[in-house]
Amino acid sequence: MAYRVRLLPRAESDLHGLFQYLIENAPWQGAEWFNGLEEAIRSLRDYPERCRVVSGISTAAHPVRQLLYGNKPHVYKVYFHILGETVEILHIRHGARKSPKGPGIAKDE
Repeated sequence: MAYRVRLLPRAESDLHGLFQYLIENAPWQGAEWFNGLEEAIRSLRDYPERCRVVSGISTAAHPVRQLLYGNKPHVYKVYFHILGETVEILHIRHGARKSPKGPGIAKDE
C-alpha cells in the first residue's frame, strides 16, 4: 500500500528554514543534500513502519516514529506519525539537538 505523505505546518517551516540555511552556507553541496532529504521523506510512502517508534514522545494511541537522514555530523531526524493511509511529517531537526519532550510533538515546544 502506498501512503500519502503530508508535511504539517511546523515541518514545512523546518524544511524551509533548513533550505534557506543550506543555500546561504553551502549553495552547491547543500542543494544536493537537501534534495536527498526530500527524497528520503517521500520514501515514507512505502513501508513507513520501518522507522523506529520514539518512546519518549509517543503514547500507545499516538506512536511517533523517526526517520534518520544524513551522515554524522550532519544527521537530521524526521519525526512523523501514521494516520490511516497518511504519513504526517511533524517536525524535522538536527540530530545533535535533544529529542522533543513528551507527547504532542506537533505543538510548539
